[in-house]
Amino acid sequence: MARKRAHEHADERWLLTYADMITLLMALFMVLFSMAVVNKGKFEELAKSLRESFAGPLDHGGNSVLNVGTENPTAQAHSEVNSVPQPIQASSEKLVAERRAREQRTATAIAQAKGLEAMQDRELERAKAAVDAKIQALGLDQKVKTQINSQGLVIRLVTDKVLFELGSSTIRPAAAPLLTSVAKVVNAIGRNPIRVGGHTDAVPFKNDPHGNDRLSGDRAGAVLFFLEDHGFDRGRHPDTAFQGFGAMEPLLPNDGVTGAGPRNRRVEVIVQRINYLKRAEAAAMGPLGAAPAGTGPELGTVVPKIAP
Repeated sequence: MARKRAHEHADERWLLTYADMITLLMALFMVLFSMAVVNKGKFEELAKSLRESFAGPLDHGGNSVLNVGTENPTAQAHSEVNSVPQPIQASSEKLVAERRAREQRTATAIAQAKGLEAMQDRELERAKAAVDAKIQALGLDQKVKTQINSQGLVIRLVTDKVLFELGSSTIRPAAAPLLTSVAKVVNAIGRNPIRVGGHTDAVPFKNDPHGNDRLSGDRAGAVLFFLEDHGFDRGRHPDTAFQGFGAMEPLLPNDGVTGAGPRNRRVEVIVQRINYLKRAEAAAMGPLGAAPAGTGPELGTVVPKIAP
């Protein structure tokens, strides 16, 4: 009989497992319930402590940093904007205003610069026409050439029997009318820098390996000094200079075959362009209200008409 009773109660062990599970579930629900219940008093004290730590004590009725659950999005946005510290907001508005002013200043300066460059092109064309008229009147159109390129206005004068005697740096009296006209025309063009370059052929001097370099420099200087003595105001044209290139920049190869010597022996008077756009862009980045450098009334002088 005892063996039969043990067999009848063997399957009731699942009740232990079931009772343990029910106990654990009850404990879980009690923990969850305790976490959901908040002590309002302690929570308010914690919130006040955090507010005072991060932003100092708030005035009565002020907006709490935790009070973000408003049902009105517009009111919440205004609250957020108004909560920005005044110095930071003022600094941001100042930066935006400065940026807009700089952009406006840049656009204005670039527009002025483009106008000045167009005016510069017209003046170079008028100067070229005036020099060409004088060249034709003197019958030197085969000896003197002019052109406008990326450098500016280039007046190319062959030296042989026009400016100098062979191997000399003394200006011939017959060249005075032409150079005097060049001086007046070049001087009337804005404030553009002037470059005078001397060039020779490749035939070396006897017992002087640097003879061509010296001769080209002496000829360039002689032409510039003559221009200064006959109407060219060097102080009005900053960065004006002369330079001798010797045989380093020939128009034609100095091969002794092409007969390039006479054409390579020359003096070039170059009226250099002013890059107004580059000046304007650089000046526009300066202080507010600063006038762009190089955009003043530097051009606009009428080139005088040279009588034949």
